[in-house]
Amino acid sequence: MRIIFRLLFFVGGLCVCTGVQAVCVPTLPIQVDDPKKGPWASDIYFKTSSTGRGFTGSKKTVSHADVPMLMATRNGKLYAYFQWFPGVFADDRKYKRYFDMIGLRISPNKGKTWTMTRAVRICGLPAKLVNKRNGGRPMDPSAVQLANGKIRLYFTIEPGFDEEAIAKAYSAISTNGRSFRYEGESFAIKNVDIRDCTVAKLRKTWHMYCPNWKNNGRGYHATSSNGVRFKRTSDAVVGGKRNLLGNVVEVGGKLYFYSGGWVAVSTNGSRFRLLHKRGLPGDPGIANIGGKWYGIEAH
Repeated sequence: MRIIFRLLFFVGGLCVCTGVQAVCVPTLPIQVDDPKKGPWASDIYFKTSSTGRGFTGSKKTVSHADVPMLMATRNGKLYAYFQWFPGVFADDRKYKRYFDMIGLRISPNKGKTWTMTRAVRICGLPAKLVNKRNGGRPMDPSAVQLANGKIRLYFTIEPGFDEEAIAKAYSAISTNGRSFRYEGESFAIKNVDIRDCTVAKLRKTWHMYCPNWKNNGRGYHATSSNGVRFKRTSDAVVGGKRNLLGNVVEVGGKLYFYSGGWVAVSTNGSRFRLLHKRGLPGDPGIANIGGKWYGIEAH
């Protein structure tokens, strides 16, 4: 879960393509009251499991990043998306223009090595969503690979400092997983902030989940036939005092949800059955390649 923070230094700008004209939208000044407290103080670590129950390893994959998401492509590559916060500390000050942008690292060999961190580019974002007054910016990434090999990215656009604005889920499409073209609004609920979504396809239906932050074992649930426009359906149920905050992945005709140290499974996308409490803590990213599980977590 992201927080809204305030000003300390300017961090360059985000280039946004609107039609044929490129518009540079400056990132609002950011205040980091304490470099050791906040999402910029987290690092992302990579772990593996042969069963999905109990992960080993603790390899630092990204410094100064939070809300990670992990996606496996059909050719066995791992794509790690996250919110990137370079520039707070001296070791990455030269990248401060990318502060609070979505970042990406790719592993061609199941986590043994990773590409350098690159900022994700989303062209075609409407200027009204990312204008300087509101300070809107894409955040909280979730990604899926389509049957044609393209990658769709889902994200929230932070409403910024407009107290009446409501966060919604949006999507963008890409052929390489880094440079995206904005598609539009994917999901919204009137008077409700939609954040931290996760998406997976079960048979012919795409399922989106978002936490409701009520700790009541339920979460917002929406479905789609095309993966672009989602319609709300009955809340997803997992039971207990759990929020549906985390990462969902389809494996063998079932949906597996990893969140806060617990793992649940569903055969219909609506009701989840708790499997065990040996997953990954917090808001993790999860992927499966050939029966082996891969995860990333931020702390």
